[in-house]
Amino acid sequence: MRYEEFVKNTMEEYISNGKIKGNEFPDMEIYMDQAETFLNRELSIYKKSDKDKVITKTMIGNYVKHTMLPRPVNKKYSKDHMILLTLIFYLKGTFQMEEIEKIVRPLIENYNSEFDDKIHMPALYNGILAVQAKEQELLPQSINRMIEESKYQLKETELSDDDMLELFMLIVNLSMKADAQKFLAHKLLQEYILKPKQKKQKEG
Repeated sequence: MRYEEFVKNTMEEYISNGKIKGNEFPDMEIYMDQAETFLNRELSIYKKSDKDKVITKTMIGNYVKHTMLPRPVNKKYSKDHMILLTLIFYLKGTFQMEEIEKIVRPLIENYNSEFDDKIHMPALYNGILAVQAKEQELLPQSINRMIEESKYQLKETELSDDDMLELFMLIVNLSMKADAQKFLAHKLLQEYILKPKQKKQKEG
């Protein structure tokens, strides 16, 4: 299989199965074993091997311990818990645990508050997916342009235009694009979440 066809098939699979749809979360409260099974099934596209797990019971326990996830009620996890676990999984590709803890803290504080109007977690999640759907419509075109530009640059510079160099350029450029997005995400975290907190601590 040519790598272009592999890219096309992989992107189609990612667009179809890379995100858990809002209506796929269980409406009933479930135990940790069930939560682990559900997430590993729905996020199986991210597994590197059949034996691999994208999330474990130990991870879930640590998220609760580090206040990244509300404590389960009677050892059961609600739909809101499952949505937060999924968002934590997506954030893990960019941020460390202590950073994720700070990012999700407003959601956890709202969840635990007896006074604040509750954030409707399914609506928030569906809003995130709606933005992603728009981005994913453009993803295959963006990657195809990257492939064609790589071929053009190799031809212009009279380098060998074999698959090895095309693949190398594609992998590096995909990595650099992801790095630019991570760079911006970290800058937003620093400027609007970490700095205000540090300022409050100094003033206190």
